[in-house]
Amino acid sequence: MQMTKEAKAYQKSAWIIRLVFLLAGLMIAGGGIWYVAITGIIGRKSWDFGKYGLPPAILAAAGGVVLLAAIIAYFKMPCFSYKAAPLMRDLKRTKGKYLMILPGLIFVFVFSYMPMYGIVLAFKTYKVKSGILFSAWCGMENFTRFFSRDIAWDVIGNTLFIGVTQLIITFPIPIILALLLNELHHKKFKKTVQSIIYLPHFVSWIIMYSLMFSLFSITGGAVNKLLISMGLNPVNLMSNPDSFYGMLYGTSIWKEAGWGTIIYIAAITGVDAELYEAARMDGANRLQQCFYITLPCIAFSITTMLILNVGSVMGANFDQIMNLRTDATASTVAQVIDTYVYDMGVSKGQYDLSTAIGLFQQAVNCVLLFGSNFVVKKMSGEGFF
Repeated sequence: MQMTKEAKAYQKSAWIIRLVFLLAGLMIAGGGIWYVAITGIIGRKSWDFGKYGLPPAILAAAGGVVLLAAIIAYFKMPCFSYKAAPLMRDLKRTKGKYLMILPGLIFVFVFSYMPMYGIVLAFKTYKVKSGILFSAWCGMENFTRFFSRDIAWDVIGNTLFIGVTQLIITFPIPIILALLLNELHHKKFKKTVQSIIYLPHFVSWIIMYSLMFSLFSITGGAVNKLLISMGLNPVNLMSNPDSFYGMLYGTSIWKEAGWGTIIYIAAITGVDAELYEAARMDGANRLQQCFYITLPCIAFSITTMLILNVGSVMGANFDQIMNLRTDATASTVAQVIDTYVYDMGVSKGQYDLSTAIGLFQQAVNCVLLFGSNFVVKKMSGEGFF
């Protein structure tokens, strides 16, 4: 039976994907075995875990698993069946769109995946002369050093507090804004409002801090000048630990709430207009249409964003906190995991310890991401994955 032109194109594409799977597996697995060989673990008659730690063995085992998975994918993945591969046919029809995604994928690969080799620093005693590859393995010593410090639990607790409260306070606001914008029917006014609330997103946090300083500085701030002119005492908001959280939440809302409406407005645009027409015929007012039509129709977008936000609870906004903190708040309310990693790594040169702390942070974020997805999926039947 002669193959169609589309089938031949698919077969060629499938072969390329198989080759990519295999090469990726060989590269990752080979990299793991290479690390082990470099550190002299292979060929030793006995494993000295106290000196060399577990990571070499774990890395080699992970490399073997990835290599095995790549080989299986190369020969056995059912998605390589022509009849079960609408994705490849879609890829051929819409290759221009995928090419537009390619720069973003390359960016993520270069700046998010390639630096991952540095994770091994979490299990090493880093020496500048030896470098990352040749520094001695120390097992879990860096993690033990961190958790044995009194400040560790204060930093973790403060990070969780800021992450959870910021999520509770800021997450609903873009949804409410999107619903309100949806009720605006004057196109020019609606576009003007959208442009105004989008603009703060493009303002960097250092400029944001300059604006806040100009407004609330104890010496020369516009707000304090106004208070003094009214015969009131000036308020030191910038250096007061009690007002730090309020400044944090307020600047987050002002900067990101408008930008966050984009996804929800796009989801609302996709709601069938006939649903609103039927609701109006049944006598439903605007508020009822919002609660019984709009919100249920964009529920998937809301749950997706909620899961992603929960997955980053431990990753408090470093740029924001770093710029808003002062000498009075740096070691107390403004000390989170990211700033502590910065202090240990950049300021004090303890790169191995800071890498271990960062790895712990990402592990917790990963658990939160999968956990929130599991809970939401059980409650609503819809999850992110």
